[in-house]
Amino acid sequence: MEDVLSIVKSGGDNHELSQVEKLSLDEAIHLAWSNDDWCSLLELVYRKAKPKVFDYQHSLTGLNALMVFAGKGKVDDMCMLLSLGANCHLKAKDGTTALEIAEKENQPVAVELLKKYMNKDFSVKEEKNLLDRYLATANLKDVDVVLIEQLLRKICIDSKDGSIIVFLPGWDEIVRTRERLLSSSFFNKRSKFKVVSLHSMVLASEINEAFMPATHGCRKIVLSTNIAETAVPLDDLVYVIDTGLVKEKSYDPCKDLFTLQSSWISKASAKKREGCASRCHPGACYHLYSKVQADSLLDFQDPEIKRMPIEELCLQVFIFLN
Repeated sequence: MEDVLSIVKSGGDNHELSQVEKLSLDEAIHLAWSNDDWCSLLELVYRKAKPKVFDYQHSLTGLNALMVFAGKGKVDDMCMLLSLGANCHLKAKDGTTALEIAEKENQPVAVELLKKYMNKDFSVKEEKNLLDRYLATANLKDVDVVLIEQLLRKICIDSKDGSIIVFLPGWDEIVRTRERLLSSSFFNKRSKFKVVSLHSMVLASEINEAFMPATHGCRKIVLSTNIAETAVPLDDLVYVIDTGLVKEKSYDPCKDLFTLQSSWISKASAKKREGCASRCHPGACYHLYSKVQADSLLDFQDPEIKRMPIEELCLQVFIFLN
């Protein structure tokens, strides 16, 4: 979760930049880099202090505000952007990062600042701050469909190929995630994205679509329960998003009730889900739970015989044998 929050900056604004805003940022970045004219860029960056704005990259050069500030040695403005969560790992069109631009332009103070920020200890502290802020408003046992959409969008923007699977605990979460994606202006283009579900309640025709490779230029997104861990080999999967949850049937002896609740998966299940990303292609898996939670997972799931009363099973066996 710490890494995912760093990637998508989930606390950021969901607002998509308009064409006018993109043109304004293109011009402001160009003026700042070429003519040392900072007025427009500073106004745009600080008036709308959101990742969509300060991480925006020039349409031709790929430069963003942090790269320009680093190359020109504007350390105070760099500190402000970094404190707001600017991504210092982004690359310009020529493949250079803000750090490499600062080194090339001989800006030693900017270089030292970026190295300190990218230092592992600093990153761990920043990750913890991101996680603490997220947990203050979220419940890890509830599926965050907004975060899933943001991560899916990030994957689709950063890469062009490879199907994606999202492991969800049950049907309700599949429906909510599907509705969220299909109502998004980014994912509702059927020519570019095919969203399919894997669940026992799904029609056979849609289940078959999950096995069919997407057409050229179209990306397949599979919303599935734990059925896809081992029983369903999807050969074209490259990316996995693992919520870490599964619906389990259990029995409450005090209330004499059967319940179906979300619970944490085991380490063995987490490993199986990771493996879905690399069966046939190199892939990546994003776990939507913290490193502490990952360490506390059981090695294996409790078998159902330990969670359910066996009286009914014994009665069925007795009837069958007689």
